[in-house]
Amino acid sequence: MPQFDTTYFSSQIFWTIVSFLVLFVVLSRWILPRIASILQERTQLIEEEIEAARKRHEDADNLKNEYIIKLSDIEKEAQQIFDASERRIIERRRQLMDEWKAEMEVKKRSFREDAEVMRQQAIRDVRAQSADLIVAATEQLIHQKVQGADAQKILDEAIDEVEKKRIQ
Repeated sequence: MPQFDTTYFSSQIFWTIVSFLVLFVVLSRWILPRIASILQERTQLIEEEIEAARKRHEDADNLKNEYIIKLSDIEKEAQQIFDASERRIIERRRQLMDEWKAEMEVKKRSFREDAEVMRQQAIRDVRAQSADLIVAATEQLIHQKVQGADAQKILDEAIDEVEKKRIQ
């Protein structure tokens, strides 16, 4: 094996060192800087992507917080609308009840007035019929004709006496 032959051993070391130095120079001048720049670019790109992802995450968190705040505001507004609607319904119901009560009061008064009118009419009818009966009975008792004004006077006196007795 020639590589282990000591006569060639010094030249092999020399060419190994020369090859190493050439390889080192080539690597250090052209290849390693390119690899370093590619690694630097990739590192920078990865850092930028991480920063962009972090920024998007922060934006998403901010957006989520804004949506939570908006949702809370919408819920508050919906509750206010519901409360206002409920108050309007209660107020409308109270108003309708007041109108109904007023209408019932008017009908009650109207009924009482009608009843009073009918009572007065009934009293007038009873008085008129009573007057005719009393005049006829009086004429038969005394055999005289009683004039309208006298008959009315006698009738009023008789009715007043009957009412006085009824009150007592």
